Amino acid sequence: MGRFDHLEMNDDPSGELDPLPGDRDIIDHEYYLDAADEAFAVEDYERALSYYSRSLQYDINTEDAWLGQLRCLIEMRELQEAVVWSDRAMERMPNSAVILAARGMAEARLGRMEKAIGFSDAALAAKGVKPFVWIARGDVLIVTRNDSAKACFYKGVEMAPGDWRVRSAIAQAYLIRGRFHQALENLRHAVRLDSNRFYCWYWIGRCCEELGEVKDAAIAYKRALSIKSDFKRAQEALAQLNKRRSIWTGLGNWLRRLRGR
Repeated sequence: MGRFDHLEMNDDPSGELDPLPGDRDIIDHEYYLDAADEAFAVEDYERALSYYSRSLQYDINTEDAWLGQLRCLIEMRELQEAVVWSDRAMERMPNSAVILAARGMAEARLGRMEKAIGFSDAALAAKGVKPFVWIARGDVLIVTRNDSAKACFYKGVEMAPGDWRVRSAIAQAYLIRGRFHQALENLRHAVRLDSNRFYCWYWIGRCCEELGEVKDAAIAYKRALSIKSDFKRAQEALAQLNKRRSIWTGLGNWLRRLRGR
C-alpha cells in the first residue's frame, strides 16, 4: 500500500481525529473541512490531508475537500500523487474548474508545460471559476510569462479582495521560485487583511532576511511569536538572526578598535 492510499477511503468516519476548538454539535464533512483548512493555513499538510480525507468520508462529493487534498500534495511536492488523485477527483467531477486548475499546477511543477496549459485553459473555460483558478493559472505561467502571471494573480485578488488566503497563496507561488520581493508584497497585503496570521509574519521575516532587511525580519519574527509564542520555526529563525547580528556587531567593533590603534 502506498503512502497516500488512505486518502478518500470509504472507511467508517466515526473514529474521531482531534476535535476543533469550541463546541460543535454536528460532526460532519464541514467540521473536518474547517479543521483541514486551518491545518493547511499553518502548513501542517500531513494533518490537513487527514482532515480532508475524513471530510470526504462523510461526503464524497465535497469539491473543496478534493481540492484541499490536491493542494496539500502539491505543496508537499508529491506531484505524481497529485496527478493520480486529480484523476480520481475528475472521475467524480470532470468539469470542476478548481480540480482542473490544480492538475494544471501539478503538471507545471513537473515541467510538463503543454499539459499544464491545457488543464489551465480547461479550468478557465469551465463554469464556476473561483479565485484559486486564477492563482493556479498564474502559478503555471510564472516561470515563462511573468507579466501574464501577475495579471492572473490580480484577477484572483479582484474576485476576493478581502481574503488573506488569496494573497498568501500568491506569495507561496513566488516564494518557491525565490522571488522574494513579490512574495513580500503579497504577504504584507495578507497581514493587513488578517494580522493574526503568524505563518504569514514568519514568511515576511524570511523574505526580509533574503532581501537584507534584517531589522524588519526581526520585527516580523517577533510579531509571529507575539501571536503564537511556541512557534518553533519563528523561535529558531529569530535566534539564528540574533546570533548572526551579534557576530557582525562584534566584528564591527573589533575593526573599529583595530583602526583606532
